[in-house]
This record gives sequence, structure tokens and C-alpha cells, in this order.
Amino acid sequence: MKKKRFHYSISGYRWAPESFRAAKGLAGRPAQNIPLTDKQRHEVGLLSLTKGPNVAIGYVKHIERARERQRRKMITYGFLSKEVSGRFVYCPQLSFRADAPISERLRVFKKIRDILEDTDGRVVVSTECELDGQYRPTNVKENAITADFSRPLTIPMGHQIIRDFPEQPYRPRPKAPKKARPYKRRNTAPTR
Repeated sequence: MKKKRFHYSISGYRWAPESFRAAKGLAGRPAQNIPLTDKQRHEVGLLSLTKGPNVAIGYVKHIERARERQRRKMITYGFLSKEVSGRFVYCPQLSFRADAPISERLRVFKKIRDILEDTDGRVVVSTECELDGQYRPTNVKENAITADFSRPLTIPMGHQIIRDFPEQPYRPRPKAPKKARPYKRRNTAPTR
């Protein structure tokens, strides 16, 4: 199980905190750099120099967790084409989060369907033409496919960073105070 744990490393020039870099990787494999903004890089450098590398690594982990929370899977709707099997028509600008409520999904679906119905489901894929002697287009031909509205489908659009709320600032946990030891007094009384 220990071989599956990530190892973090921080390196940089002591007199320039903005030059610090953070990397993570598995044991036995090369570490990959973690992308940080200039402000985050500066903060990593200051934490590493003033409070130690463990606090700086905690800050880098905090940044990574915040990015993961903000990444959302995006989906859109489309329709299979009538002419070519396996091809589909969709509007990439109209997408929604995978965890969106059904009312949002229905609104986007209707909007895509209305946009495609304006052109009777016909979408121009490419345009061909021939050029005459003076490089003017002649015999212009448009290649188009038609959407089959009876065959809708969902299309994954990848992940997108969405900031729903401002991220909490990083506050390293304070170390537990040391327990007070009882003061042992030396017995100064003479022994018999």
C-alpha cells in the first residue's frame, strides 16, 4: 500500500520565494510538477522557509483539493444524423453540469432542439468549390448532415472548472501544545 502513496517535493531558491516549485509522484517514478500561480508559488516558498516543508506540502495539497472540488463534468445533448451512422449533431456552446437539476437539463435540450429546428435539422459540415483563373470560387457545394430528432443522445464535454463559491484560505493546523511536566524538586534534606 505504501507504494501507491504520493510523495511531494518542494524546491526553490531561498532568497526568491516566487521561484519555488512543487512536484508529486509515486515511489520509483519521476515526479510531475504541480501547476501553481505566481501568488501560490510565493506562498509555498514563504511557508517552506518560515514554517517548514510539511506546512508547505499541506498548502499544496489544499490547492489540489480545491481544484478537484471546482472541476465539474459537463454534458450536452445532441441528435444522431440521418445520413451517416455514428455521426451526430450538437451545440457545444450549450452545456450543463452533470449534476444539474432536471429543469436545467430540459431547458438546454429544448433550446438545442429549437436551434436545430430553425434549419430543419440541417447542419453544414463543409463547403467545396472550384477556383477559376483569377482565384474566384465557382461551383460552390455545401456538404451537410441532417439531425434525426427521434434519436437524441447525451454527449460528454469533458471537465470544466466552475467556481461556485470562494475557496477558504489555507490555515495550517497548530501543533498541539506540549504537556506540562511536573517540576521535580530535589530532596535537599539530609539523609540519615
